[in-house]
Amino acid sequence: MTAKEFLQQAYIAHQEVELKLEEIEKLRSLSTRTTSKISSVPIHGSVNGSRVENAVALIEEQADRLAEEVLKLLEINKSVATAIAQVKNPSERAILEYRYLCFFSWQQISALMKTGTRQIYRLHNQALKNFSACH
Repeated sequence: MTAKEFLQQAYIAHQEVELKLEEIEKLRSLSTRTTSKISSVPIHGSVNGSRVENAVALIEEQADRLAEEVLKLLEINKSVATAIAQVKNPSERAILEYRYLCFFSWQQISALMKTGTRQIYRLHNQALKNFSACH
């Protein structure tokens, strides 16, 4: 795996976390909306109640599974952040953080660092080389 591929894991993980959190939110919303029908005719036993309970339990199991996946993805982000923090050159470290942890565009990074985009590209390439040498 190249340095760039390693660093890009953070972006991919971030996108997956966002999707999984949305899915968890939808599942939790669904579980709170799940209710049994109210009927004037008495229902023998608790068939409807158990169906609702089963549905809510399945929803919660799915949400818990997704939450575990989110934790694994956050570990990827943490490992990328830890690796970037070890870069000695502050400018190179800043570019890597802006690009791979904050997901800024080259133009945004250029504006933040008050330098031209071409210089940002050069610094980024140097940062990748130095990052590869360290890891």
